[in-house]
Amino acid sequence: MRGRTVAVVQARATSSRLPGKVLLPLAGRPLVERVVRRAMAIPGVDHVCVAIPEGSAQARLAEAVRGLDGVSVVEGPEQDVLRRYALAIAATGAETVLRLTADCPMLDPRVAGTVLAMYHGSGAAYASTAFDSGYPLGFDTEVTSAALLLRADAEARDPYEREHATAWIWRRPHRCPAAFLDHRPDRRGWRLVVDAPDDYDLARVVFDTFGARADTFGYADLVALFAERPELLTINAGVRQHPLVA
Repeated sequence: MRGRTVAVVQARATSSRLPGKVLLPLAGRPLVERVVRRAMAIPGVDHVCVAIPEGSAQARLAEAVRGLDGVSVVEGPEQDVLRRYALAIAATGAETVLRLTADCPMLDPRVAGTVLAMYHGSGAAYASTAFDSGYPLGFDTEVTSAALLLRADAEARDPYEREHATAWIWRRPHRCPAAFLDHRPDRRGWRLVVDAPDDYDLARVVFDTFGARADTFGYADLVALFAERPELLTINAGVRQHPLVA
C-alpha cells in the first residue's frame, strides 16, 4: 500500500515582488483557490493542505483558505518553510508529500500526477519536474516521503535549506536518489508562475480566455493558446527568475 498522499501548498500573503499575490483574482476566484482546485484534481492525491505563516499579516489569506471545502490549513514560521511542512505532516497523517507553491495557478494536474506516479514506480527517494528544462516554469511539482521531510527538518541547519523545503534533500543525491521528469520540446522558458506584476498580467489574460474552463485547462490547451497568440508570452518575458542555489 502506498499510504496517504497529501499535496501541501505553501502560501504566504507577504511576498516581496508582488505582495498579496495569492489573493489576487483570476477569473473571479483568488489565485490560491485556483491552485488548490488544481491540487485536488491531481491523480493519486488523497488530501490538500495549505501551509501558511503565522501572524496578523496573513489574516486575509488564512480566512480565504479556511473557507475552502475539504482543505486543511496549518500555520508555522514564515521563513522556516521546512518546519511548516513538518507541521502539515503531523496535522494530516501524510505518508507521501507532494509539494506545490501557491504562485503556480496554471499547473497541470496530469503532469503533477505523472511525477507522483514516477516517484512510486521508480524507487527514488525524491521525484520532481526537471529544474532547468522541460515543462514550463509554474508546473513545478516535487514528491517525497513524509519520513524524509521529517529527517530534513531534524537535520537541516542552513537557512536556505529551511526556507526551501526540499533543498536539504536535492542537495544530497548520494543519500536521497532522485528521479526527474523532463519534457521535449523544452518549454522551461515559459513563465507560468506568478511572482511579479507582469506575471499576473499574463495569468489574468489566460484565465479570462479560458473562462468557464479556468480550473480544467491543461498543458495542451496552453500550447494551443500560445501557438495562436504567441504575443502573450512577451507580457512577462522581462521578469528575471531567482536562480536555484546548488
